[in-house]
Amino acid sequence: MKATLTTVSLTGAAMGFLTACGDGNDNEAREVYCVDEQDRVVDDSQCEEAERHGGFVGGLPFFFLLGGFGGNRYTVGQTIPRQYTGAATRINPSDTTARSRNGMPGTGKVSSGTRIRGGIGSGGGGGGS
Repeated sequence: MKATLTTVSLTGAAMGFLTACGDGNDNEAREVYCVDEQDRVVDDSQCEEAERHGGFVGGLPFFFLLGGFGGNRYTVGQTIPRQYTGAATRINPSDTTARSRNGMPGTGKVSSGTRIRGGIGSGGGGGGS
């Protein structure tokens, strides 16, 4: 009985790992946008400034929002719909480790709308394009 449970547990863990890592065919593009706490796209300079100040500008938080946005392109002032933000990854602009882990350059400007290659869930390494 114990051996059966261990096998089932390991199989489940392996399936979860494979699902999280993807299959290397990233069909849905992962893009990044600089957003405020209401998921409204803001000028990229806000995330550049937030990178230098722990993720905040004037006491307000700013984030990189990374995910698939259904092929839509968003411009400054537009709010990204909740249907996309729920599955997106929020990254503090000053968190160099999280940026790198998600396929973004560890520091420096990242332009909104940039397609991100590599990182967790995409099946490969690399930087922004």
